[in-house]
Amino acid sequence: MQTKRRIIAAKIEAVEGTPEILTAAETGILVTNPSYTPDIKMLPRDVLLASFSKLPDLVGVRLARIAFKAEVIGRGVAYAPATLPRLSPYLRACGLQETVDVTVSAEKVSYQRSSQNIPSLTMAFLDDAGAGGAVIKQLSGARGNVKFSAGVGGQLYAEFSFIGAYADPVDGAQLVASYDDIRPPQLLNAPGTIGGFQSTFSSFDLDMGNKLAGIPDCSAVSGYRGFEITDGDSRGRIDPEMVKVADKDFYGDWTGGTEAALVVGPFGPTQYNQLGFTAPKLVMTNVQEGDRESKMILNIDFQLAMNAGDDEFVLEFS
Repeated sequence: MQTKRRIIAAKIEAVEGTPEILTAAETGILVTNPSYTPDIKMLPRDVLLASFSKLPDLVGVRLARIAFKAEVIGRGVAYAPATLPRLSPYLRACGLQETVDVTVSAEKVSYQRSSQNIPSLTMAFLDDAGAGGAVIKQLSGARGNVKFSAGVGGQLYAEFSFIGAYADPVDGAQLVASYDDIRPPQLLNAPGTIGGFQSTFSSFDLDMGNKLAGIPDCSAVSGYRGFEITDGDSRGRIDPEMVKVADKDFYGDWTGGTEAALVVGPFGPTQYNQLGFTAPKLVMTNVQEGDRESKMILNIDFQLAMNAGDDEFVLEFS
């Protein structure tokens, strides 16, 4: 079986931990660096015997992890409740609340943190086995974390890591995936400001910092009903050029604990395929010198703090 011939599919669960049937409609995202990692607890039986030999280990609770990077792409047509970004279920299961604005000719979809009512996923890798078949590696009750990253001229990536209840891989039919014929937005001609100051930067990263914990359930075959997000801490990095203190006092902002609005974008060539990030309160947590093509830059680590709550950043598809 070839590692490149692999499809991923996911669907929001109606009932947490109850697997959904995955169809071709749940495919359609473009991913790199996929990984599937079962984690099955083995229980040694360290009992007293008349021999140093051991009894067979027992198989305990079972979970698995699915991770991958995906291109973040719009739909190329007006957004609507039935026309959402392909990454919608994955973003929602990472604790991002989805809001659809259907204002005519200005339709958009935005995502920001939610601390409750976070849906779970049934998700699977379908490894192509030839002749229309596949080996299906599926999780249920899955939730996860997402990290966003982009470099100048490149596309925005979402790096996902999910944990869910394990199920033994099975043979099944391969899904016929369909993909939108749209190029991803690139980080070009992208406004970027920190506290209103137009910064010259080449890259930025943002990590939601979700923490996850299992939901033990003795009635579940795996021992888990699913996994839940128990905390989050949105942090990232950006690399603006160093300027005069009179223009922008980055070090003073760091030592003063200054809260500054962050804007990246929108960027992308056409309507319905543009992306942008906004955050009301960026707080610098570390500022260190760097070099970019003999230009002095600052590698700035930052926290995105809340305003009213569940609003430390917004990702917008427009």
